[in-house]
Order: sequence, then structure tokens, then C-alpha cells
Amino acid sequence: MPTKWFSKEKSLNLLSKSVYGRLATCGEDGHPYITPINFVLYNEKIYLHTDFKGRKLDNIGYNPKVCLEVSSPGKIYSAPEGKNFTMRFWSVLVFGEASIVHDDEFKLMIMNELMEKHASEYEFKPLSLEDVKIVNLVEISIDEISGKASVDPV
Repeated sequence: MPTKWFSKEKSLNLLSKSVYGRLATCGEDGHPYITPINFVLYNEKIYLHTDFKGRKLDNIGYNPKVCLEVSSPGKIYSAPEGKNFTMRFWSVLVFGEASIVHDDEFKLMIMNELMEKHASEYEFKPLSLEDVKIVNLVEISIDEISGKASVDPV
């Protein structure tokens, strides 16, 4: 199955439009842990909200290196033999380092970006500085990003 690799710009574009992804962390026990998340891309950094406790945060506290995956399946192509079946898809992988955001003004701005991305079709009371005090915000700096798609043979 031929593969088309994306530019950094195309990978960032797909990442920014993705509704959710899967965040991989690894903790002290050495076991990988994957969490489905929603997120927003802002100034080439990824932001996600979370609680103040949990395995994801424990893992980040032990090892801030993370991987985020977003993807979308496409059409399945059948063949007379099962070994020749294939599916079109695209995917983006991000490797980076996670940290906690402590600046409430910045948290408010990012949380508003998240609301705009994921809930713009709904009516709601705007977030306040008080609201963001009950939310933990994680920032992921992007060390490496790659994207690819399966394509039809030429």
C-alpha cells in the first residue's frame, strides 16, 4: 500500500482540525497508558484540560515525554484474497513533552479556545477566571510531528 508523507504544515493543519486524539504516557511502572482526549492546537503547542488527579497526570509527573495520535479511517478496498484487503487512512503522530500550565489568565484564554473549537454551536455563559481554577491544563510542546496517508497505487 503506497504511503504519502505530509509536510509539517499539513500535519499541523490536520491536527488542528481533529476533534479528539489518543495521548500515550508512560509511568514509573513502565507500562504505556493511552487516554482519549480532546484538545486545541495554539501557537504550535497542544493543550488539553484534565482533572488534578489521575494516572495520566501521575505518568506525566514521572515522565513528561508523551505521544499524541490522531487519525481517520477511509474506504476499505476488498480483494479476492484476504491478504490483499486494505484500508485508506490518514494519521498524525506528535512526540513532545507535557507540562502543567499555572497562569490562570493564560488558562482562561486557552479554555476559551477549547470552547470555541468544540462547542461553538452551543450557547453558554463565557468562562471566568474563577472557572479555570477548577480545571487543570496540560501543555504539550511539539518536539517532532509526522503525518501520512495511504493512497491508491499510481
